[in-house]
Amino acid sequence: MMPGGIEWIVIAIVAIVLLFGAAKVPQLARSFGQAMGEFKKARREAELNYKKFEESVTGEEETSKKVAAKAKGEDVNIKEVAAYMGIDTEGKTEEELKEEVQAKLESASKSGKD
Repeated sequence: MMPGGIEWIVIAIVAIVLLFGAAKVPQLARSFGQAMGEFKKARREAELNYKKFEESVTGEEETSKKVAAKAKGEDVNIKEVAAYMGIDTEGKTEEELKEEVQAKLESASKSGKD
């Protein structure tokens, strides 16, 4: 007759108590809980970083498409493009925004070539 699931749990608990002693079991459980918490935290951070990376890649593609559409003469709202690129649009004319967007694109292309 083979031990079932509950019997294995009891055997594992008895083995842990025999190996580490009754005083060490709470410390082991606490350490295990902290390790699991750190693992979950690191996993969440990795997932957030991955999502940010995906958004930045798709954002660069969308910005490039908007700028290309503007170059083709299609109607693009320069304030939306500037805001998306992180440029402050408050109190600026469309010409000022166009210049800032162009400057940011040029600096990005220069940094990409280096």
